[in-house]
Amino acid sequence: MGKKSKSRKKNNQTTSVRVQGLIILLLIAVVGYLMNLSGCESIKQIASETKSYEGSQLTNHIDDLEVARTARGRASQIIRHKGYTLSYNNDWRLANWVGYELTSNETDGDVERSDWFDKDPMVKGIQVRHADYTHSGFDRGHMAPAADMKWDKQAMIESFYMSNICPQVHALNAGLWNSLESRVRTWARRDSAIVVICGPIVPDEPMTIGDNRVAVPEYFYKVIASPYTTQPRGIAFIMPNEDCDMPLYKYAVTIDSVEARTGIDFLYNLPDSLENYVEQNYDLKSWQL
Repeated sequence: MGKKSKSRKKNNQTTSVRVQGLIILLLIAVVGYLMNLSGCESIKQIASETKSYEGSQLTNHIDDLEVARTARGRASQIIRHKGYTLSYNNDWRLANWVGYELTSNETDGDVERSDWFDKDPMVKGIQVRHADYTHSGFDRGHMAPAADMKWDKQAMIESFYMSNICPQVHALNAGLWNSLESRVRTWARRDSAIVVICGPIVPDEPMTIGDNRVAVPEYFYKVIASPYTTQPRGIAFIMPNEDCDMPLYKYAVTIDSVEARTGIDFLYNLPDSLENYVEQNYDLKSWQL
């Protein structure tokens, strides 16, 4: 009897260890699935995507929502043009960010595209020129797109200032980035007014082009907020400066994610509760993605 009890006890211990191992493997698989499902977002952010905004709706227009706070210690000259505002970084020869509000009426403009790239007369310091991009292998990629400035001739001309331009791989500029710009106009028509802020993400030691050593971004971001709707919305996108062949929603992230990546403070003029909501959450369905 003693020998049988010891043998049975040993078998029970072995079975218990195997069960525990299977449970651990199952938990690892579930966590891995959830993290993969989120893309760049955390599990907490996935769970928050369906949360509803419970604060007060905006009833009055708020000025300068398109203006962001540039990261401390980074070169920044704030320049205001008719159709957009930007923070110019003379170290990069690029904008830190370019922001503008786009209304439904502004998407129906009929001003013809300018196509005349010119230096920005308001930039202090080194002036980037059209020739800096010639034979570089990169497109002159708009941050505030010309198609969003068709409502006014001056706004159209100023959209071709080189301060609003970044070196972009052609496949991105003519591909998914262009598709996102088109979506932005659709969202502006639907929501009456949206706020758009976009710009480059530049590595510590970037490749440069042209005599004026224009930095080549590694990624681009676009922050979009619709703060005036009954259910406010916010979403952002980060795309590598290359041919992006995945669906648009695969590049979607929270606005908070872009702030963490860039050190830029977006939408700080919103009431705190509303700012926190639109920056921490995004719902792909509400953006028709």
